[in-house]
Amino acid sequence: MTSLKPVKYLETLSGKAAHLLLFTDGNRYAVKCKNNFHGTRELVNEFVIARLGQLLSLPVVPFEIVHMSKEQIQYIPEKFSSNYKPGKQFASLFIDNCIGLSKKPPHPTKNEIKNHQVLAGIFVFDHWVHNADRTKSNILLERLPEGKYNIHMIDHGKCFSGGYKWNEATLQKRKGFKKDSIVHIWAAGMLEDLTIVSSYIEQILALPEVSIEEVIREIPEDWDVPLQDREALIIYLKEQKKTFADSVYKFIKKYGNA
Repeated sequence: MTSLKPVKYLETLSGKAAHLLLFTDGNRYAVKCKNNFHGTRELVNEFVIARLGQLLSLPVVPFEIVHMSKEQIQYIPEKFSSNYKPGKQFASLFIDNCIGLSKKPPHPTKNEIKNHQVLAGIFVFDHWVHNADRTKSNILLERLPEGKYNIHMIDHGKCFSGGYKWNEATLQKRKGFKKDSIVHIWAAGMLEDLTIVSSYIEQILALPEVSIEEVIREIPEDWDVPLQDREALIIYLKEQKKTFADSVYKFIKKYGNA
């Protein structure tokens, strides 16, 4: 856990689940707090997805686990903070000069995105972790000085079988991934061949089980994830490896140009 401390509340972000605060390192972070209206599992999901994404070299926004006291929680307006609990919170670095994907075309082309290859990785990864919330707002396009964009992935609270409320029981009811996300459709439409998709699938399949287990062990204790749920999530991620590739290729067949 970092020694960063919040010094000033700036605003509540769209969706009302995250708050922008200035921290002692001079940076702004979008903070999601324990016991928010989605539940603390939202923080668990954000952390697990961010750590797995880092292991796969995906463009996860840098994040910190920050401790906030009762007094620091109260920097946030009372209509939100009255429900929040002190302790460890999830904080994502706020990146300037970013927009989401527009609702309708035209969307940026492959040549306009500096790190365009990561879109295939995000698309494949979302099928593995059953991310049902890859909306146009949950991908960031950072405008670079040369006019191109860098892609970043944010907001992973609604993942796994059960979303914000997953537990051992919901994880055992594994369902096929049927989310036709505008972001995934955009990414699939830019594929010229399946080589990059196959490479990301192979990376996930090759991710050591011990690495997955380590990520789940790192979930903060005060986020109230009992041992049986942690073990169930490990099993879920391992089992998903057996089927997610089929889901990926079905989606590409439906929407891709490759």
